[in-house]
Amino acid sequence: MSDRNDAVEVKPLPSYESVGDALPLWTYGNEELLELEYQEFFLNSWQMVGHVCDLQQPGDFITLDMWRDSVIVVCGKDRVIRAFLNVCRHRAMRLLDGQGNCGNAIQCPYHGWTYRNDGSLRGVTQAENFPDLDKSTLGLQEVRLKIYRGHVFVNLCGGGASIDDTLGAISEGIDLYAPETYQPHRQPTFEVWDCNWKLAWDNYQENYHIPIGHPCLHRMVESTDEGVEFSGGFNYGYFAMRDKLSKVPQERRYQELIACTDHRFPDGKGRKWLQLALDPNMGIEYYPDLFALFQIFPLAVDKTLVKLATYSPPNLSAEEKELQTINLALLDEVNDQDKMLVERIQRGVNTTGYQPGPLAQEESSVYSFHERVRELIPVTRLSEAPLRGTLHQTNAGLK
Repeated sequence: MSDRNDAVEVKPLPSYESVGDALPLWTYGNEELLELEYQEFFLNSWQMVGHVCDLQQPGDFITLDMWRDSVIVVCGKDRVIRAFLNVCRHRAMRLLDGQGNCGNAIQCPYHGWTYRNDGSLRGVTQAENFPDLDKSTLGLQEVRLKIYRGHVFVNLCGGGASIDDTLGAISEGIDLYAPETYQPHRQPTFEVWDCNWKLAWDNYQENYHIPIGHPCLHRMVESTDEGVEFSGGFNYGYFAMRDKLSKVPQERRYQELIACTDHRFPDGKGRKWLQLALDPNMGIEYYPDLFALFQIFPLAVDKTLVKLATYSPPNLSAEEKELQTINLALLDEVNDQDKMLVERIQRGVNTTGYQPGPLAQEESSVYSFHERVRELIPVTRLSEAPLRGTLHQTNAGLK
């Protein structure tokens, strides 16, 4: 099932002269609200599963686990890439985990029902138990899939703007990195952060905390004025290397080495980092030496799964590989710092009597995200949580 062109316009937003209020604190700890957030945001957004370089041979597959849902993306015998719900049609058994190669068929580990890699049902065990079975109606359920410049996206419920329209708003910038040529790097890493998913996403979108929260980044790079916020929950920005070299050897080495990538970029444009943020949960990062995907999924109201996936440009020189190694170490360092920061915030939002302060103009992307939450889930406009058991009804009334 491929992408269709949704009638959702992606356009630049005006610059903020000031920003409004953040979401009320109760929205970071309410289980009933999490159900609505999952439906409105995660089930109706495009999610990156991986890259076509992971799906080169028939039977190659990747899975995407998203709270209660899971998707399989698999390369068929005809080398067509398709996406399916990761459940057997018989009794909803989860079929595959992680990524790998399933051969020429996907077999259910419960009762042995077997599916071809195009999703059709090939056979069932003890077929005499199903005298009237119509196999043609019991193939795996297909999920919308779109491949953009080598990146593989799925969308479970089909909402939101097309990924072409969204990323097309910055296509010239993405083109410089030739992402369709990427190669596998390391296996994705997964961590559980003890925080509400919105805190992790708030933190990702703003640079106000970088000087204090990420001194390594502050010593190396500075944000530029090239960033733009778009409607529909999408923004991007560039980081440029500082002229002053860091005194930390690893950071200084990266600054000194980055010119070695100039042969792949015109006019020194490769000496910047391009960072895209797609609500509700995807940070897409293009470096001259590396691609990184930062992705978050709720597990509970105070538990968030954080995925970091990386891919590599092809044919790197020895210097570029050294640059990449340093970059990966920095990414891990920054993620460790962010985990500590947002977990401390999660503890802080539960403080009795606390009243939140104002958002900085540099936190405008956080404010834009909060406005989208209030627009899609109007109950979040209330300063206090509705009585337990009434949140869904209250939200429906406000709509």
